[in-house]
Amino acid sequence: MNIKKITENPYLNMGVGIIFLWSGISETLSELQELEEFKMGAHHGVIIFSIMHILKTLPDIFEGLEYLSKEGEE
Repeated sequence: MNIKKITENPYLNMGVGIIFLWSGISETLSELQELEEFKMGAHHGVIIFSIMHILKTLPDIFEGLEYLSKEGEE
């Protein structure tokens, strides 16, 4: 199995981005419940990273879906 195929798989990258997003948001919500003062933490960076990771995969996923819809029409 080619490692490049695994790392460039848009569905895997989307899944990783969603997991990071969920993790960052849950950590932020935990912090908000204990709100004594605002603290910038790693979870804020994780949220930004995950959003960028998800946005990076969207063109590949939509291209694949477009290809599938064109094949279905023929």
